[in-house]
Amino acid sequence: MTNISPTRVSMYDFLFQDMQPIVSLLADAANLSLPQTRLGLAASLQAIVTALLAYEQQYHASAVHKKLFTRSAVKELRQYNAMNFATINASLYHRNDVADAVFGDVATVMKASTHIATQIDASTAQVKTLLTSLCLIVLRELAILADYSQLDHEELGHWFDLQPQFLQAAAIDKYWYELTGFQPSQASASQDMQQATPNYLKVIGRAPENVQQGRHNDLLVFAPMPLIELPHQRWLLQLAKIADIYLSRDRLRITSEPTTAPVAPLVSLGLLEANKDPSPVTTSEAPIDYDTSVPLWKNPVILIIILVIGSLGALAALKYQQQKSNGILPAAAAVYKHDRAEERQQQDAAIGKIEE
Repeated sequence: MTNISPTRVSMYDFLFQDMQPIVSLLADAANLSLPQTRLGLAASLQAIVTALLAYEQQYHASAVHKKLFTRSAVKELRQYNAMNFATINASLYHRNDVADAVFGDVATVMKASTHIATQIDASTAQVKTLLTSLCLIVLRELAILADYSQLDHEELGHWFDLQPQFLQAAAIDKYWYELTGFQPSQASASQDMQQATPNYLKVIGRAPENVQQGRHNDLLVFAPMPLIELPHQRWLLQLAKIADIYLSRDRLRITSEPTTAPVAPLVSLGLLEANKDPSPVTTSEAPIDYDTSVPLWKNPVILIIILVIGSLGALAALKYQQQKSNGILPAAAAVYKHDRAEERQQQDAAIGKIEE
């Protein structure tokens, strides 16, 4: 059994760890010191995640995907596979439009920037550059993670519903709820275990000592975490594992653009499958057994035909060799030569008559 931290499905925790390699780039872009940037990063991510929760709460997950994750600016930024000055410049170019879409209007962006500026002893303009740039990078990273995990709109909505647990556990500033209009009471975690497959339910949720040993040591489950309650669903575990792989690759490290794009993380089905019962729970779950076709080289009819054709070919070759050795073929050739000579004489006689 492989335990994975519940924070791997926390947008805030994922983004905070994901952004660490580019702190220096963000500090340079916003003209902030490194300590100021680190503090501003934590506060900005809390503000952005809360704004995204409020957006999803108002317009639903389909709008998050269609109007935020697939914006032209996000698509342009996804063309870069490394973080460098070119990537930051692209973020700075589109940052204001994207921030306005996430927070709703310019006034809300300014209020958020002012609130963060008072916490890190910086100007509102400096924080605004940091906050708005992060908006675009956040959308890019979440869009990539959702794309790699193949989340549909319903699963994307459930993912958003789980986020207030992580923000509340971190004692987030309640100011962001008031600023964005997010209502955390409407987004509570639910143990929707009915959507998991029956075989999957036989192991998920049990203590490790109850799992059959020797067959499912690679089973993927969420480790227990105080104040965090997550449903053990396949899509959520897959999301957590892909987030873990993504972070281990350190994708936002500062480097030149690679010649080839990195491949999407893959999750082994063995990590997600639970104890399999040899007897299916329902008839519909029984695997369909198809009749496998017999290979041609094992088909007796085909073998007999090949044997007959080969035998006839061998007999014909043997007969040819016997006729050649007995002189039959030269005699036939002489008869053919005599016939051809008579034919030429007849043609010459006909030509002579025509000329006369």
